[in-house]
Amino acid sequence: MNAKRLHDLLSGTSAGASDKPIMINEPLLVMFEHEGRVICHIHPPKGYNHKHYGVLVCDLVRHLARAFKVEDDEVWKWIDAERSEPTSDIIQPS
Repeated sequence: MNAKRLHDLLSGTSAGASDKPIMINEPLLVMFEHEGRVICHIHPPKGYNHKHYGVLVCDLVRHLARAFKVEDDEVWKWIDAERSEPTSDIIQPS
């Protein structure tokens, strides 16, 4: 990521950002890479279940497709391939 994009992201001035950065107080899902491993923490609010998170996954697919300028089906194709033959381990099951 170039320095300007990183500055814009941190300052909240990147495209689509609000006027100022926000503090994430109630995360639903946090994924990050640590020491070469992908860590996933799920934080479901009271009353949320797998169906709610299924909707979030669909929203994420749409955001990914838009971010990489591909059709949703292109992302789903890779998801289906990964579901059939997983290539990664679950590091931090929630």
